[in-house]
Amino acid sequence: MKSPRRQADRRAATVTALLDATIDSLVEVGYAGTTTRSVAERAGVSQGAQQHYFRTKTDLVDAAMIRLVEQLVADANAQPIDADNEAERAAALLDRLWEIHNLPITPAVFELFNVARTDPEIATQVKAALARGMDAIRTIAHALLPTFAARPDFDDTIDIIVATVRGTVIIAAIPGADTLHSPWPKLKEHLLAQVITDPAVAVSSAAHTN
Repeated sequence: MKSPRRQADRRAATVTALLDATIDSLVEVGYAGTTTRSVAERAGVSQGAQQHYFRTKTDLVDAAMIRLVEQLVADANAQPIDADNEAERAAALLDRLWEIHNLPITPAVFELFNVARTDPEIATQVKAALARGMDAIRTIAHALLPTFAARPDFDDTIDIIVATVRGTVIIAAIPGADTLHSPWPKLKEHLLAQVITDPAVAVSSAAHTN
């Protein structure tokens, strides 16, 4: 007879495999091409086992969205940003945001953005995931940049930066469209100027904007 601990571990492994397979499917074939059967095959489990944990495709995608956000937040916190001053930390934070939005799993998030436009159930989950993600980014930014965060428009600035990065990455994913906008170093230079408003620290950060 299997112990409760082994059964729990097996259930957790099955759920993880199914969610990872769902994310991979969203990246590779999109939402329309993702089916419960194909996800079960990717995960190496029976469709009966898949339906036991996630009854429908929407259930799978909802759970995968939560996992995606958890992974993105974990990546944001994975490596501490260690710099001599706030200007350098601001530059490093922008690079971290750019890296996160270019992770292999990020296209799955963008795929669900598009689906959410016409699917109310997915829209509810995407909205909640976006809120969690933005809260995490603002929390990190406040911790790293306490002086700049004291400005009343700081959260708006962070929102604008994230929106710019997100939009740039989405456009760059279109074959040949990456030339339609400035490269990241130039974008970073302009975005950093929105964060750093103190001339004294702006001068010390100049070397970190290229």
